[in-house]
Amino acid sequence: MQDSIKLQLMGVQTWELIHPERIPVRSQALLSLRVDCRLLFVSSVKPIDDSALFYQKILKAMTLELTDTLHISPEQLLLLDGEHIPEWIWFAGDDKAIERFTQLTQQYQLSPPPKKLVSPHLTNINGNDMERRALWNQIRAYG
Repeated sequence: MQDSIKLQLMGVQTWELIHPERIPVRSQALLSLRVDCRLLFVSSVKPIDDSALFYQKILKAMTLELTDTLHISPEQLLLLDGEHIPEWIWFAGDDKAIERFTQLTQQYQLSPPPKKLVSPHLTNINGNDMERRALWNQIRAYG
């Protein structure tokens, strides 16, 4: 039985390795997203504590729930299997966001492409009116 099936049977939806460098290098497996994922949050930093609360406020303004989202690191984006690509992809704190997004949309010939948000890390937006306004303007542009 596949490890992912075993984890699903145990009720584990997602997992993250603390020390991936300790695992022998093998060909990297493709990642499958849940079909109910509507927003993919791509960031090297997972929202926790205050940034998680701020993240939830933004999601609420987008009429999304936390359960509608998944978090992956920027390096994992191109490991997606392409079976399900959500309607939103939000890059937070990724200097190569545009390049990665373009590569993903070309790799899977996504037409129309997902709605793309690019912002600094959540901790740099929370409390910064200019950055919050810039993010809100991106969200509203898809309105």
